[in-house]
Amino acid sequence: MRALQERGADKAALWLSGSSSEEFNVVYQELNLLRSVESQSLNLGVIKDQRQANTSLNQFDEQSVQAAIDELMTAVESSNADPAFDISPKQAPQVFSDGPRQMDADKIVQRLDEFTTAMKQDFPDVFFDAFLSFNLNTSYYLNSNEVDFEQRTAYYAFSTKFTAKKDGKMSSFNYISFTLADLDKPLLEVNFLRELMRQISEQTTTSPIPKNFCGDIILAPYVGASLLYTLISQHFGSSGLLTDSSRFPEHIGKKVLDEKLSLYATPTDERLADKSFITDDGYLSKAAAIIEKGVLRHYPINLYTANKVGKPRTIGQLNQMVVEAGSTTLSDMIASVKEGVLCMRASFGSPNPNGDMSGVLKNSYYIKDGKLVYPISETMMSVNLVDVFNRIKNISSETMNLGSCIFPYIQIGDADISRK
Repeated sequence: MRALQERGADKAALWLSGSSSEEFNVVYQELNLLRSVESQSLNLGVIKDQRQANTSLNQFDEQSVQAAIDELMTAVESSNADPAFDISPKQAPQVFSDGPRQMDADKIVQRLDEFTTAMKQDFPDVFFDAFLSFNLNTSYYLNSNEVDFEQRTAYYAFSTKFTAKKDGKMSSFNYISFTLADLDKPLLEVNFLRELMRQISEQTTTSPIPKNFCGDIILAPYVGASLLYTLISQHFGSSGLLTDSSRFPEHIGKKVLDEKLSLYATPTDERLADKSFITDDGYLSKAAAIIEKGVLRHYPINLYTANKVGKPRTIGQLNQMVVEAGSTTLSDMIASVKEGVLCMRASFGSPNPNGDMSGVLKNSYYIKDGKLVYPISETMMSVNLVDVFNRIKNISSETMNLGSCIFPYIQIGDADISRK
């Protein structure tokens, strides 16, 4: 920091980050690989004469740091000036720590052995790989406004990818990843994982939908979370406002989505294993409603975007999010569908600026007269991203906690569903 200021930086911000992961792997259904991964990085940003430049390095000897400073101060001279460039204001120094103090290696091995044994016994047709890791992340943020933050976060991370083979037929693959604050529960009993394995076991035989139709789609939490995050980024976040492509540029306090939907930024929620105490632009993280009963409460934008578009920076960009659960069970949602699809996984293209998009539904089910009829062959869905979250019929009482977000099933109406 002193070196950058001595070289003429008007403002400077530094991130020093380190991470380590102890990863236990199940490969070909056997626990047979342990690997350790470590990384460190130092990110340097300077502002001089309303010009900004950034660089990063992963070697911290005096020669490497000095070379990075030389490169940075040369780059800032040739960058374009923009009065929107800034750093976070002075805040009281803070130190944060969350998660397990140390890895419980015996518990990791126990849970993975338990998982592989149960999978072979209960789902013999399912082939899978998996890993369970202990992740430790430490970061320090310092800027020339005397902001001085430190955070240490630790959690367990589980991921598995699986497919089924039976009578010479194979299902589409499926996967799930989530983080955990502890290993108190068997892995198969977390986040509907046992149900996903049951589903994949019967998906070796699929059939096309009987005809193209306009009907309901029930979005599984993984799918709904991905779509909602895309919508927020495109129309309420920094990218949409900076490119003037947002459909909601002046809508604070106005209804923008279905009144059944409430979305919250929850960076330090006790229910989440993967928390964030410091924002990317150097502020303390804050919890707040983004969408509350369909009404826009905050634009989740960083400091630069706020300055550039003339809006207040309130909570920063959205990282952790929670969607408020509803009062309808998934089984009741399915029972309410005259004709539709339970979408458990999907592959989407990028939406156009208006929000129109299409996707291929995978690992999904045809619903007729309130019943799951059969697993479907790859089927297309065409929707408008804004319309999806303005046509909510029900939100489930069940939720999936992925460690960085909590999300329910969402039932939407009037979706165009067609054979591929």
